Amino acid sequence: MWHIAGSTPIRRPRAEARLAGAFGLVAALAWSPVPLAGQPELEIGEQAEHTTLVYPPFAHTLGIHRARTSHLRLFLGDRTRFDDPQGVAAVKFASDDDPDVRGDDFQLTLFGVNSGRGEVLYNSSMRTLAIFGREGEGEGELREPHGIAATVDGRVYVADTGNRRVVRLRWDPDARALRWAGEWPAGSPFDVEADARGQVWISDREANAVLRFADREAGAGSALLGPQSPGDRWPLPADVEAPLGLAVADSLDPWLQPNATRLYLVDREGLRLRAYDADGNVVAEVEPGDLPGGDGSARFLYVEIDYFGNVYASDPMGQAVHKLDADLRPLTTFAGPGPVESGLEEPRGIAIWKRFGQVFVAEREGAQYFFVGTDFRPLEVPIRVRERKGGGEWALELFLTEPATVRLAFLDAAGDTLAVVDAGTVGEGRQAIEWAASAWREPPPEGWSERAETLVVEARPTYSSRRRFARVERLAFAWEEPLTGP
Repeated sequence: MWHIAGSTPIRRPRAEARLAGAFGLVAALAWSPVPLAGQPELEIGEQAEHTTLVYPPFAHTLGIHRARTSHLRLFLGDRTRFDDPQGVAAVKFASDDDPDVRGDDFQLTLFGVNSGRGEVLYNSSMRTLAIFGREGEGEGELREPHGIAATVDGRVYVADTGNRRVVRLRWDPDARALRWAGEWPAGSPFDVEADARGQVWISDREANAVLRFADREAGAGSALLGPQSPGDRWPLPADVEAPLGLAVADSLDPWLQPNATRLYLVDREGLRLRAYDADGNVVAEVEPGDLPGGDGSARFLYVEIDYFGNVYASDPMGQAVHKLDADLRPLTTFAGPGPVESGLEEPRGIAIWKRFGQVFVAEREGAQYFFVGTDFRPLEVPIRVRERKGGGEWALELFLTEPATVRLAFLDAAGDTLAVVDAGTVGEGRQAIEWAASAWREPPPEGWSERAETLVVEARPTYSSRRRFARVERLAFAWEEPLTGP
C-alpha cells in the first residue's frame, strides 16, 4: 500500500438505497459524496483486473449489478422468464425529471427485449418491473423482436422482426406503462435507433439497407405517422449485406461530445463494422481480424456510442464487448472485470446513458450494469520516461481505453514518495503524457531522479465513475537519454 503524503481524502458516495431496475437491476440512486477521514486519495488496493467498465459502488446498487433469472422471478414470479434477450434501451423521460431534485438524475427507465417470448421488460418504477406484449402478430403483440430505442419525450420503438414491422409505443407517465401507438412496415428489421431530430433509423436485413422514417410529432401522447408515410434509404454503398446493429451519432445530441453526424453499422453477418458520414461515405471500417490479439473469430452484433463518441460492439461468440474509438481504431476487448464468474455471457444489446456513462449489457440470461471506467497499459516495459535536455520538461507514453485525468508519483526504493505531478487530462488510445516543472505538486528534492525506482500511475475517468474510481498501477520505469530539442 502506498500513498502520497499530504494528499486529500478519498471522496466516496453515500446513498439512500431504493431497490429498482429492469431485469432486477438496481437503477440509479440519490447520493452525496462524503470524505472519509484518514483515507489517502491515491492508494493501490484491490482492483478489478479490467476496468474499462466498472461496477457501480455498493451504495448505488446494493450489490445487484448483474441480473439473473432469480431477480426476474423475485419481481414477476412465474409470469415470464428470460428467453433470448436482445436489444436494450435506457432513458430518463422528461416527465420523470424534476429539475429541482438533484438526486433523481441517475434514475432511468430501462427497456429490454425478451425476444423468445415477444416481450419488452421494463422498470415501471424504481421498485417494480412490468411486461409489455406477448407473442403474436396483432396490436400489442411481437414476434422475434430485436432492437429497441427510446426518447426522452416518451417514444419507444421496437424492431418487430418476425412481423416485418417497426412498432411505435408511447410512455404513459400517469400509468407508468407502455401503450401501443402504431407501426411502420419493414422487410426484416433488426435494430432501431432514434436521433435528436425526430428521425427513426432501422437496419433492414432483407433490403440490405438502413431505412429512415420521420417521426417529428414528438411527445408521448402524439399519434404515430401512418404506415403510408414513406421511409427513405440512407445513401449507403451497394455492398452492404444483411445489416445488424446500428448506432447514430447525432451532432444535435446534447450528451455527445463530437460535433459530427455518423452512422455506425454492423453487416455481413457480424464480419464488418463501418462508420458512414452524413452523405453515406465510408469513413472507417473494422473487421474481426483487425482486433489485436484476436483470431478473427469475433462476430459483431449490436453497437452503441458513449459520450466521447467511442464505439462499443457486442460479440456474443467471443463473449466480450469490443471498444473502439470514433474512427473504429480498437481500444480494448472487455470480457468482464474479472474474475471468471463476472465475465460476460454472450453479450447482446448495449445501452449507454451518455450523460452519466451508465452502461447496460444484455446477456444470454440476464444483464449487467456498469459505469464507464478507464484502463491503461504501458507501450513498453519498463516504461520510458524522457527528460528534455536542460531539464524542466518530462514525457512518457501510455495507451488508455478512455479519456482520463492522469497523476504520476515517483517512489524511491523504500516506497516513499519523491515527486508527484498532476499531468492533466488526456484522450483515449496512444497518448503522450507531458509536463513541465510548474506541474509538480511540490518541487522535487535535489537528486530525486537518481533515487526514483518506481512509477505509480493514476488514471481517473473524466465523468461517470470519476468520483468513485481511479485505476492505479505501480510500474517499472527507466530514464531515457535526454531529448535534444529546444
